[in-house]
Amino acid sequence: MTRPSVRRGARAAVGAMLTPLTIAALVVAPAGALGNARADGCRPFVAAKARVDAAAAHRETTLNLLVSTLDVRRDPWSMNMGQITALRAAASDVAALDAHVQSACYATVAALRSDALPLLTNYRVYWLRVPQSHAIEAADRLGEARAALGRVASRLAALAGSNTATRGDLDAMNRALGAADAQLGTAPTASSVMAALPALSPAADMSADVGAMQGARAALIAARGSLVEARTSGLRVVADLGA
Repeated sequence: MTRPSVRRGARAAVGAMLTPLTIAALVVAPAGALGNARADGCRPFVAAKARVDAAAAHRETTLNLLVSTLDVRRDPWSMNMGQITALRAAASDVAALDAHVQSACYATVAALRSDALPLLTNYRVYWLRVPQSHAIEAADRLGEARAALGRVASRLAALAGSNTATRGDLDAMNRALGAADAQLGTAPTASSVMAALPALSPAADMSADVGAMQGARAALIAARGSLVEARTSGLRVVADLGA
């Protein structure tokens, strides 16, 4: 008969293996690997199941917050709806995985681990979905700013006349807007680097996803800088007209 201290040690070991800091080092289970429990010899694994439940709940909350954030944006690049669909599907799948783990009968640590591991490997909530969604939101905001500055530039062009200083500042404003367009695209068509964002999906090797997100981040930073320059030049045009 197994001594109580041995049983407690086994449960503690399972709990440790399912912590976010160590579970990623385990063997990746195939997508949808939910049928590994045995019908006999069930063990409770209370602490381990609680950890899985907490991790799943946290991910569902995060995914739903991302949905609500993107849902209220104007979506100038037509990227939001595809991302929202992916986020909702991920939240539903996470909930289903958690429900399975909580109700399943497990005779071994390996069986529980195999069922729980896809929570981290199949959805990549914090490695992909969060930065991906934030980049899309940033593109939305910059797209709106670009549109507003473009309208201002058009109004200023009608007032600039032939004054050399005014025309020079207006030209600088338009060049900066063009530089932003090179990074973001021209609404409603996003640039290739931005359009790649909503197409990213979880993968066993995340190198390509990370590279694409880094490229998008660089484009967003550059576009923001160009829009700041455009605004500064626009203010100079206004000052020229008031002189």
